[in-house]
Amino acid sequence: MEELIIGLAPYPGEKQEEKFPGKMDVAEEVIRSYHAGASIAHLHVRDENGLQTTDLRWFQIDLEKIHAASPIIIEVSTGGAPEHTLAERCVSFTVSGIEMGSLNLGSINMYGDVFKNPISDIRFYAGELNKRNLKPFLDCYDLSHFSCVDRLEKENLISPPYTFGLVFDIPDSLCYQDRYLAIFLQQLPADSAWFLIRDHAAGAKDFIPALEQGGHVRVGYEDGPFLSSGQRARSNAELVEDVVKAAEQVGRKVVGPDRAREILGLPELKQ
Repeated sequence: MEELIIGLAPYPGEKQEEKFPGKMDVAEEVIRSYHAGASIAHLHVRDENGLQTTDLRWFQIDLEKIHAASPIIIEVSTGGAPEHTLAERCVSFTVSGIEMGSLNLGSINMYGDVFKNPISDIRFYAGELNKRNLKPFLDCYDLSHFSCVDRLEKENLISPPYTFGLVFDIPDSLCYQDRYLAIFLQQLPADSAWFLIRDHAAGAKDFIPALEQGGHVRVGYEDGPFLSSGQRARSNAELVEDVVKAAEQVGRKVVGPDRAREILGLPELKQ
């Protein structure tokens, strides 16, 4: 039975209140999602009001709670807020217990604006990840972004085996189609792991192509609040459970964080 890693992105970005209005106990959501079947948590540094910040106090409190209750893999974001500098977007890299960090491979149109990731910025993030021995989670939104992987590898900023997030359906960006996923998969370097990420996902049914083709998946309120039934999930854990049920139907075995580390080429968790 082919193994499946479920990633979790628990908190939507600013100006995405339609996904999850109000405050969230991030640590509790991550812990409940781990028990439901999630092995990776994609986290932003946020303040007590849920806004992205460079102040690590609340982030560290959440991490302490998460680590005390679960061995889940922590992958942090370099998204940040528009006013943050490159160094500020990497502030989470300095916190103990981080194992992965997002590395966006290029710019895209997004929500009526542009999510800018010029090559100079990408090099900076890759360098910060590299010097801290954090594995990059390579977020790819467009076919052209794959050329960035070759470029960074030649510059010794990244090295295989790679983990990709293939991202679709962000407003104003590339919408999902089976043929687009097929083209993306043709570009993956050998032995790469890949996750299908779909913004405004309509439940586990939107991830069947990944489940059937050996990919992994990421769910959570950052990506979409709905279950396969069409109902709004009451928690991130329900979104994870929805994928677990779908995985059973297609013969995929959901694995825990320790096995996920082996699959992704991460070091064994130190006790």
